[in-house]
Amino acid sequence: MSDQFSALENAWNNDKKNLQSSPESLQATYTQIQKNKKSNFMFYYGTIIILSITLIGIGSFFYFVAPVQQTLSRIGAGLMLVGLLVRIIIEIATVVQSKKVHVQDNSLEAINKTVSFYKFRTKVHYTIAPIIIALYTIGFYMITPEFLDYLSMNSVVFFDVLYLILAVFLFVQIRKGVLKEMRVLNETIDLQKEIQETES
Repeated sequence: MSDQFSALENAWNNDKKNLQSSPESLQATYTQIQKNKKSNFMFYYGTIIILSITLIGIGSFFYFVAPVQQTLSRIGAGLMLVGLLVRIIIEIATVVQSKKVHVQDNSLEAINKTVSFYKFRTKVHYTIAPIIIALYTIGFYMITPEFLDYLSMNSVVFFDVLYLILAVFLFVQIRKGVLKEMRVLNETIDLQKEIQETES
């Protein structure tokens, strides 16, 4: 990701000779920055809502429908629920941190804050999220032995395979959202630099 970010910075440096300083151009740039921020906020809030619904659904399932009894299963259920909760907290922290980044303030400090935010989200997506997903998956399969006490082997195998299929599908969909978010953040940084260069 650092190479990708460096490439984007180089591309901006190569293109800044073509910057226009007209009021209309600056206003269009400010409008695009605001649009980018709104787009990412929608992504953050959407993620929080989806994860919260999932947490409530799974928690209700374990509490009302299938209260697991075995220690291994309880640990597995705990991994699943705690993983979701941690991710929700991270997304809430993202919203709070994002609101502190004033993307329309194009001082060097503001640009540096946006870059730091970009790096924070990179760490979330490429380090923290995979760990959470791995723990969630381990937790899911830790429950399987107890389910064998109540369901047939075919049913348990069906649900285990279905989980993998859904996991791949969700990964692809989430990946699209992540790439869009990072692209928008990159664009916002470029636009901030563009305005700073124009106004300097």
